[in-house]
Amino acid sequence: MATLGTVSVSITDASTTAETAQATADTANTGVTNLNTSSIMSVIEKQQLEYSLTVATIQYKAIVTTAKSSSISTTALTTAYNAMNTYESSLLADLTTASTVDRDNLTTLQSTYNTAYSNVQTLINDSFSDSISEAAASAATASTAASTASAAATSAGVVGSNASSTASVASAAASQASADYTTLSTGVSDGSLIHITTKTAIDEAVIGTAELADAAITNAKIGSVSASKLTAGTIDFSTITGTNINATNITTGTLDVARLNVGSLSALSADLGTVTSGTIKGNTITGGTISGATVSGNTITGGTISGTTITGTVINGGTINSGVINSGTKSTSSYNTGGYYPLTINASGVYTSTMFDSSVGLQAAIDQASLTTSVRYFTASSDGTYYANQTSLSNGQLTLTDGYTAASDNTFSSGVTATGSVSLSSVYGINLYGNTQTITFNGRITDTNKGITFTTYGNIKSNGNQGTWYVGYSNDSQTANFGIDSAGSNPIKFNRDLWVRNMGLSRAHQVRSKDGGGIYFTDDDSNRVNTYHKNIYYSGSSSKSLLSEKTNVEAADINYWSSLAMSIDLATYNYDTDDYTDPLRLSGIIDDVNATKEWALPEAFYARDEDGNIVGIDNGVLLNAVLALSQEQAKQIDELNTNVLAMEAKING
Repeated sequence: MATLGTVSVSITDASTTAETAQATADTANTGVTNLNTSSIMSVIEKQQLEYSLTVATIQYKAIVTTAKSSSISTTALTTAYNAMNTYESSLLADLTTASTVDRDNLTTLQSTYNTAYSNVQTLINDSFSDSISEAAASAATASTAASTASAAATSAGVVGSNASSTASVASAAASQASADYTTLSTGVSDGSLIHITTKTAIDEAVIGTAELADAAITNAKIGSVSASKLTAGTIDFSTITGTNINATNITTGTLDVARLNVGSLSALSADLGTVTSGTIKGNTITGGTISGATVSGNTITGGTISGTTITGTVINGGTINSGVINSGTKSTSSYNTGGYYPLTINASGVYTSTMFDSSVGLQAAIDQASLTTSVRYFTASSDGTYYANQTSLSNGQLTLTDGYTAASDNTFSSGVTATGSVSLSSVYGINLYGNTQTITFNGRITDTNKGITFTTYGNIKSNGNQGTWYVGYSNDSQTANFGIDSAGSNPIKFNRDLWVRNMGLSRAHQVRSKDGGGIYFTDDDSNRVNTYHKNIYYSGSSSKSLLSEKTNVEAADINYWSSLAMSIDLATYNYDTDDYTDPLRLSGIIDDVNATKEWALPEAFYARDEDGNIVGIDNGVLLNAVLALSQEQAKQIDELNTNVLAMEAKING
């Protein structure tokens, strides 16, 4: 009879491992319960809430700054943000444990803040649209002022014509006076009552006014009359023609003339006070203040010019005070319904440059610290809308908007409905909105069909035959390399240690557990799955042995499993890949070569993959079969010991 040695099996380690596994499972179940309980906020939810609150805080500070620059009230928004921030911060005080939460209150606070944020954003957009409308109204006011100036110019022309006529009458009167003097100097004709033929002396005062009949002295009898003798009465210049009038002797009173025609204004050296005229034309106008409907000249130097319309080749120095300044010829395009000039500067300092062609209008406007360019198409698209785009630079932000208007916007006053926009801001950074907005890198100048594109959602895709995309200091010092080719042939490589929370992959051939917890291989439902290895070196092991995880549990047939274990043919061997340094190996053999098996190993000990293929020996089943063999042998030993004791008692009997 063969002698069986005593086999000792310790279950202490297995029991301890089972308790640890149970505790881990309890912790996991608690986490799952928290996720499914509405009154509890789990640790995972807190991490998500912390990120959401951080983003909301950044957006809140940015929009408050923008709203204040446009004098838009943010009181309601601030109240809503403070209420939401206070409650969420109390939930985030401890990020390591779950907390009680009033989800209805949390939802109400977040909804109130989102509504207040949307209202302020709408007011900011409306403020921008109002600025455009005000610019259009200023342009209409400028057009009315121009018409008024034209009427004033016509009136001034009539006054100038009357002045020239008055000067002509004065000249004729002076000529007539000279002719009358000549006639008087020739003396009286023969046949008079008294005929003096020789020199006759008449004493002073002999002939007085009594000796002269009324109207006795005719034009022919007057030789010379000094103007100083004229101290009263009225001179009718309509009958007097003057050749030369010395204006230095006119010191008082008013000279009313219908026409004044002079060769040069330099002849008028006195302060003329206010001169009202239609059109003043001259090569040079220097100094002083010129106020009029129309001022036309080659050069206007110094002084102050106030007027509705100023036409001149050169204006040097001084100050021009005007409601509107228009430059260039007004476009005759049928689309120019707003009456735009190529360039207009209004009284508010708004600078507008406008152009029309056969199908599109272009406009650029500078309004204080804002620059806006607008493009409007006047031919409808197939859907009945009109293509439009707009660029705005204001308040530290550049915005490019592409879209459409519902109707033809000839006056550049309709807002653009955006189909895509790009915003560059010192507060928000770069933001892209729309179905087609991307950031594309096309490689070097010498490259063809290369590079990458950031899509609308920030994803990365390859251009053409670009195969990889890397992150790192340089191509020779990459942190990670991602295969992005359409064929899927390029792998993903991480060139540094990779950590996902507690789990890590090391370049030193290690799978790490940062907190020392166990490493599990499971499916999506956290059920453990098989693992396949070559050699495993370990200091201890445990199996999935919780009763709660099993079904169809029955007592094992110890005799059957011990018999299977006893039927295994053991062999020593080396693997094909071993070299002379590898140790001699010992185990059962699965004979997958010979039709008539040379090595016996029951199929109950086969390990198979998910496809049913044999991949090796299931050491877990084999170990427990050996345990069954040990138990069977222990029973046989007990029986032998009993028989031995009985025999000894009989012998010693």
